[in-house]
Amino acid sequence: MGTHMRILLSILCAWLLLASTSLWAQGENQQRDQQFLMASNTSTESASLEILERAEKLFREKNYDEVIRILSGVAYADPANFDVNILLARAQVEKCAILKEAGDPSYKVLIHQPYNTAQRLHRVKAHQELYYIVAKSLLINNRTARAVKTVKKALRLSPGNADYLLVLGDAYSQQAIFARKNNEDLYNSKRLFASAKGVYEEIISLGSAAKELKTRVLEKLKKLLEEMQ
Repeated sequence: MGTHMRILLSILCAWLLLASTSLWAQGENQQRDQQFLMASNTSTESASLEILERAEKLFREKNYDEVIRILSGVAYADPANFDVNILLARAQVEKCAILKEAGDPSYKVLIHQPYNTAQRLHRVKAHQELYYIVAKSLLINNRTARAVKTVKKALRLSPGNADYLLVLGDAYSQQAIFARKNNEDLYNSKRLFASAKGVYEEIISLGSAAKELKTRVLEKLKKLLEEMQ
């Protein structure tokens, strides 16, 4: 074998060794990257779960401002996260109801957010909470007929839910009062009053309804009976 041939073979062996070493290192790097991504995803999911659990606790405490604050960024970063986006929309719609009751017109700006979120998620799958959010948004905007129709869909999926029944009772009550004040058909007005009264009484009779909610409903029922006289 000539000198040139031996040199060429040596170069070829060195190149093959270098190539195999490079491929091995590349495989190691890819494996490390995959492990890092898995760990990162797990960490992100864990962090989101912790935030969600904290937000659920705050929601039960009716601290809607704080729920909105801590979930807004998570929902924006992950619009497909069903649980986070539903809870955020629930907090927003409950906040709007409080603002409207207090005479604060800023609810008119915020109310579009939970409504749009619920409509977007509904295109993915039907869920009783989405019907509730849409129905309460409609009720807040005085669109009572659509509110009744929508919340009944929520009640078909979750019968006896006190929050859903409250939207239905409030919608009937608003319709009845409007009919009475505008001198509409007396029979229709009485029918709506009776429907609202029946729903409020159903909520009061529920064993699962919170005491605070029952107290509020009793006040609504008292005012309704005064209107019916």
